Amino acid sequence: MSLQRVLPPGASVDPDAPGARQALLDDYEPDPGSSVRLNLVTTLDGRAAGNDGTSETLTTRTDRMILGVIRQSADAVLVGASTVRTESLGRPRRTPLVVLSGSGDLTGHGFDSTTTREGEPRADVLVVTTPRGAERARRTLATTPHDVLVLEGDDSGPLPLETVFAALRERGLHRIVAEGGPALASSLLAEHLVDELCLTVVPRIAGTGIPIIDAAVSLHATPRLLLVDEAGVLYGRWGLSPER
Repeated sequence: MSLQRVLPPGASVDPDAPGARQALLDDYEPDPGSSVRLNLVTTLDGRAAGNDGTSETLTTRTDRMILGVIRQSADAVLVGASTVRTESLGRPRRTPLVVLSGSGDLTGHGFDSTTTREGEPRADVLVVTTPRGAERARRTLATTPHDVLVLEGDDSGPLPLETVFAALRERGLHRIVAEGGPALASSLLAEHLVDELCLTVVPRIAGTGIPIIDAAVSLHATPRLLLVDEAGVLYGRWGLSPER
């Protein structure tokens, strides 16, 4: 299944062809310096999950390939604890996973697998949480290799995102790709902390379910890359800036 370049115009990409991954790495090369990308998949009516309540039923093989490309260009993958619990999220292959959880509740995680099917080690897990949340996270992950970054705060509320990013930069993690869930995505957008949105839109109407964004947000989006496959799935990069 080939990918047609809508913007900028150019040759199509066959995901199965030699050199396809490098071509996509070039397409999705992030801006230099510190940056925050938001990578999401959605239906035409703006839902974040399929009938099973997860994003897994929305993704395609090509979407997962692009996900890997975007992760490869990042210093860290950022997710909220609800995504870990709902989707039994596992460790990425290469890029460290950062989990935000004020409460430290990571029940249902998929972090136990520390190697790939090829026997290669999977990436590290860093839990960013509060002092009380750290105790719970350490209990939940007692048999799983991980690290904990403790920030002052109330374990019943969200962590201050600007403080989180400052702490990650101190650890040398400058290029962040956030993958949700919707609550984290909404907070990042509402606080104008996202430099670029990478959005996959699948040609489906879900009707019900969790909206991909659930916050009052007013941002200008400039298209940087638009690809479409033969099934009508749209893959795009959008630069974000506050509306004037």
